[in-house]
Amino acid sequence: MREPKPWVRFSCFAVVAAFAACAAPDDPGSRVTDDGARNSAPPPASAARVEANDGSLAALTAEVRQLRVAVEELARSQAETQALGVALSAQQGRVLQLNQQLEAARQAVDAAATHSRTFEEQLPGLSDELSRVTDRERRDDLESMRRAIDAEHNRAQLMVQQARGRESDLSRALALEENQLKELQSRMERLTQ
Repeated sequence: MREPKPWVRFSCFAVVAAFAACAAPDDPGSRVTDDGARNSAPPPASAARVEANDGSLAALTAEVRQLRVAVEELARSQAETQALGVALSAQQGRVLQLNQQLEAARQAVDAAATHSRTFEEQLPGLSDELSRVTDRERRDDLESMRRAIDAEHNRAQLMVQQARGRESDLSRALALEENQLKELQSRMERLTQ
């Protein structure tokens, strides 16, 4: 048999307590006698009723304590869920931001690689032309051009390496942030079950 929720039991006890308070027991020992004095000794049946009332009062008190503990636990759980929701939202923002940065880094790698290839494609033609030119002045111009293209090619390759390094760093950072996001989602699922 399923046990009722604490708030249902509390409601039942509240109704019973209210009914008991409204229906005062018929206690002949508590009546005023003709001379105006109260009879101080309750009859035996009345004593049993007082003990029964004390028992139900103790049960009601225990139930109220349980209810208070349940309400405090619910409030703590709600505060924890709310704090976890804020952390989860912030973590999702970090993951999204890193995804965008990683995408930008990948585009930078592609652009730098394309730039580097442009210089790579120019060098063989320039070297071929240099091997055929015999004019000293033209040969000096081509040598100067080849050195400039070499320098640009080296800079472009350095840019590719830097862009790949940044892409790699962002990729690792994103993996860590995604793991933290999964952990937070797991904790949220456990709290809401």
